[in-house]
Amino acid sequence: MAKKSLSIDFEYDYNFLLIGICSPLKDYTICYKLNKTLNKSFKRSKLDVLMNFTDAVEEANFAQFECWDEQYQNQWYLLANKCKILCSDENQNQGTIFDGLNQNRKKTKHLVPENPKVDFYIQIHGIYNEKAKKALIKHIKNIDRIVSVHEIDINNLRSKENLIIDE
Repeated sequence: MAKKSLSIDFEYDYNFLLIGICSPLKDYTICYKLNKTLNKSFKRSKLDVLMNFTDAVEEANFAQFECWDEQYQNQWYLLANKCKILCSDENQNQGTIFDGLNQNRKKTKHLVPENPKVDFYIQIHGIYNEKAKKALIKHIKNIDRIVSVHEIDINNLRSKENLIIDE
């Protein structure tokens, strides 16, 4: 009897609104300001977004906050795009006269490396109309110490799979 094999091609549907925020604020501060300004209830997720870099030698945890919007019936996520991690021991001072000396140097890793100037992302899963989107961006821009806010086209991101949130 001949064996049959089936293969399933799975393509994730990136059907969410993505807003990039540039701000020097800490994650908990921006979360508080968004809650206050937008009348939301962002809370720290039980699990952060975990990423492995350079063949699983380095690991980064990106802060994740979430809330449920009753008005629009949408799930919202606030994700940090930057995380400081300790350099691995073998990468510390590599190629310098201090080669091999462990100094606990930190380096910044990005959730979406092609947007290094974006500090945070807001993901909104569900239906969100154009008028509400413009009003949302306007409200976020008015928050003190927010440098810039803009919508990001997910299809133009090379590392968009990093934005998939496991629930």
